[in-house]
Amino acid sequence: MTLQDMIGRASRYKGRLAAISVLALLGSASLLAIPALAGSLFGGAISGFTVGTGGITIMLVLALSLTAFFTMASSMVTATTSARILADLRCEVFDHVARLPLEFHDGSQQGDLIALATHEVSELSGFLTSTLANVPAMLATSVGATVMLFFIDPVLAMVIPGLIPLFFVLLKLFSRRLRKLAAKARKAEAKVYSEAESHLQMMMVTKSFAAESSQSRRYASAVEQSRAKLVAVGHAGAAIAPLSGLLAGCAAIFVIVMAGSQLSADEKSSAELFTFLLYAALLTRPIGALTNVYGRWQIVRGTLGRLNGVLKLPEEPGYQAQGELSQVRGAIAFEDVSFGYEGRARLLHGLDLAIAPCETVAIVGENGCGKSTMAKLLQRFYDAQGGSITLDGMDIRELNVQFLRRQIGYVPQRAHLFSGTIRENIEFGSIPGDAVNLDRALRLAQASEFIARLPDGLDTMIGDNGVRLSGGQRQRITLARALLCDPAVLIFDEATAMWDLESEAAFVDSCKEALAGRTVVIITHRPASLALAGRVVALIDGRCNELSAGTGLEKVMAGRIDEVVAEIAAQGGEGS
Repeated sequence: MTLQDMIGRASRYKGRLAAISVLALLGSASLLAIPALAGSLFGGAISGFTVGTGGITIMLVLALSLTAFFTMASSMVTATTSARILADLRCEVFDHVARLPLEFHDGSQQGDLIALATHEVSELSGFLTSTLANVPAMLATSVGATVMLFFIDPVLAMVIPGLIPLFFVLLKLFSRRLRKLAAKARKAEAKVYSEAESHLQMMMVTKSFAAESSQSRRYASAVEQSRAKLVAVGHAGAAIAPLSGLLAGCAAIFVIVMAGSQLSADEKSSAELFTFLLYAALLTRPIGALTNVYGRWQIVRGTLGRLNGVLKLPEEPGYQAQGELSQVRGAIAFEDVSFGYEGRARLLHGLDLAIAPCETVAIVGENGCGKSTMAKLLQRFYDAQGGSITLDGMDIRELNVQFLRRQIGYVPQRAHLFSGTIRENIEFGSIPGDAVNLDRALRLAQASEFIARLPDGLDTMIGDNGVRLSGGQRQRITLARALLCDPAVLIFDEATAMWDLESEAAFVDSCKEALAGRTVVIITHRPASLALAGRVVALIDGRCNELSAGTGLEKVMAGRIDEVVAEIAAQGGEGS
């Protein structure tokens, strides 16, 4: 990743960054006046104060005041700009990652993305504002001080350019090692985020197996690796500034010795030499800062590379599609659909399935046969690799993907809830504040009664993943959330798989009103849920086989689906 890429990313903040640079340049201009004024005041103090000395004193105080003012103003603008850039970068990363396809998320560690969106982009925003924007002022101070040194004494000033090759060699020696160490440190830090997230998500399992100690050791191991890498980066970076200062200090000593000999020979006045030394001392600060810029760049360029690598990934197909249906009836058709996950055998082979509007169809089959994959393809989480899927006769690839998904209510086996109130979880993805539709969704999902018994009703906090609720209560909230969007199509994906038979029967009975007037796809292997379906198909060897009386339907209703699968497979997958 080049510096040009960095500048390109910073271009959107050019106004704010320009303000920082201008304020820093103004501070540099006032700073450059201080040695000259201080030298004149020093000369006046030695030769005896005159009338003009008072004016010099006032100008020196003014220069010091202006330097302090511009430094403070620059720091304040830097703070606000850095916070703005950090907020924008975090939102940009989050928004883009949310639009990336599931294949990306399936192959990524969430800890890496969290580290990039939080810790790493904060380093990037700090580099843009505190470092890169101040480079013009550093250069101006360096050039201005050098010019003044040559103006006072060209011979002594030649010492300064002689240091530049030494600084360059010093930077080259450390930059390569620093860059490699920084990359390792970033990976180790991302591992810490990943381990922490994983352990928190697995907390109940950890406690149930009394595995707190082993998990603690795993996390401590990741922290220790990160600590070691960060220490290595710190040690490598710490050497640059002191060595640069050592070179500058040696040069200053040489200048002082040379200046002392000239002073003893009366070749220069005390005021000129004092001014010269102040400019020489002033020059060491921007030179040291510029070496620090190079060191920080070696660290930040890795972050920039990772950031651009994520932001350049193409978003999920379908966001830019314009297709929409004026009215959705809910007719679904899978036509000769084939699909397989990357690196795995193909699941679906020329699959055909037609579902009429407002029809309820159950899909049964062995675990892993592709039932949930069909639901994912219908919602276009993945694209079929062969054939087509249509909604009301229109290929779903021509529909705007967000429009498509708003027409489909999805109730999964595991209720996905976030830490917040019941109201916030139900209104997730819908327009909040619609009390009439909210009450209707709660009634249809049979959730009103248990919510009314809670101390804070809809405003009850439920904890991460709804841990303060029972399984049935969580499932009803998930159903209410799906119904609040009033979808034309409703998918139950093993929604009752973890329930006991009595609870499942009660839930199925309560759902009948909610399903009326919708196209319903029930993915299940549970007999009680099959009672809702008007038609049952078995997914076997990647194809749908319709079941009817005498072709395995009774066995499926009795929970003997494995026998049906074996019989149809033996017949070559020819269901009727």
